[in-house]
Amino acid sequence: MGQNTAILDIGSSKVICLLCSSEGKDGIVVRGAGIREYDGYKESRLLDEQQFSAAIVEALSMAEEEAKIRTRDLSVGVPAPFLKLIVHDGKVQVTAKGHRITQGTVDDLINASLEFEQPEGYDLMHSTPIEFSLDGVTRPDMPLGITANALSAPVSHVYVQAHFKSLISAALDRMGLDADMYIGVPLSSGLFIIPPQERTDCAVLIDVGARHTDISLLRGSALIALETIPVGGGHFTSDLAFALGVARPVAEGVKRRYVYSLDYQDSIDSIRIPAGGVLRVEHAAIQFIVESRTRELAELIKKTIEEMGVRLSPTLPVYLTGGGISLMRGSCEFLEKEIGVPIKVRMPWMPRLSSPNYASAFSVMDFVMHAEEGESAGRLEGLAGQSNIFKKLRGFFTNR
Repeated sequence: MGQNTAILDIGSSKVICLLCSSEGKDGIVVRGAGIREYDGYKESRLLDEQQFSAAIVEALSMAEEEAKIRTRDLSVGVPAPFLKLIVHDGKVQVTAKGHRITQGTVDDLINASLEFEQPEGYDLMHSTPIEFSLDGVTRPDMPLGITANALSAPVSHVYVQAHFKSLISAALDRMGLDADMYIGVPLSSGLFIIPPQERTDCAVLIDVGARHTDISLLRGSALIALETIPVGGGHFTSDLAFALGVARPVAEGVKRRYVYSLDYQDSIDSIRIPAGGVLRVEHAAIQFIVESRTRELAELIKKTIEEMGVRLSPTLPVYLTGGGISLMRGSCEFLEKEIGVPIKVRMPWMPRLSSPNYASAFSVMDFVMHAEEGESAGRLEGLAGQSNIFKKLRGFFTNR
């Protein structure tokens, strides 16, 4: 990681910037943070490109001002709607001395797996073998130094939308910067949140954002499937705003105060209206609105995972992240009950940043760190290392 490195995390309703610097051999200090809301995107189209560019500049400027340093390096986390995932097989003959597999052999394998028509309007970011086959014998780990005549593997290729990249490049150009690396957030988040021992077969990451929910399947260090559901935490807010006849900021506050599965019979919630006065609403009405939408989302998640070819079972590793509903007390337990599998939540703990809102930003930082250290089972365009950022983050803001 460079001396001063910025991370841009593009969410569905906000842009987050973390500005970090190295400290000693293994230390990383987060010195500044910036966050700016914007109108977001629908599917793979930004709703207001000028506003989006302004949010990038403002978030980065805010982080630099707080840190009182200028960044030299910058990496960008790309959300799922602007990604394309293609898994394609590759096979090569092992021609190195003694038929021993080298890094060059693996690189040749990845190149062979790219021998198909590349998706128009997209640029390649990550290429990661999912598992290897040596003369027909499968093994999950890197086979460097192993003797074989032939090496094959299904390879996960993650692409970024070229137009999305161009918008970010134009915004960064206004600050005299260029992105060093683009990283697919479903991949970085999965590697960061799900422990390696739970990714040996197949693991699921559910990322509930403001406008959509992403379902990612990971095996080893590779993203093997990705789907997006057009329902997120913002829909809960819209439901409450419409039903209660209040503005979205008021409805958002109602949503965040809600606690799942309590007995709300005959209880009243007093909602303060910014213009003055108090709106009294039966808790049971709020419960019906929130839990009805949650059941709908749970059903969509369950259906999507099954359509991705995964059987839901108590042993399937499933993790929940994102700021859409993870901050609502009892949401994870409610989803567990509705989907029928155990669900875990992991998030970084740091002052001011201990929230699922920041998990993807930390995952991008972690990805960059391990890519530069060369810890990978793939190739950069984007390298996916095993994560443990907590060992290296000393704290948040050195003046605290």
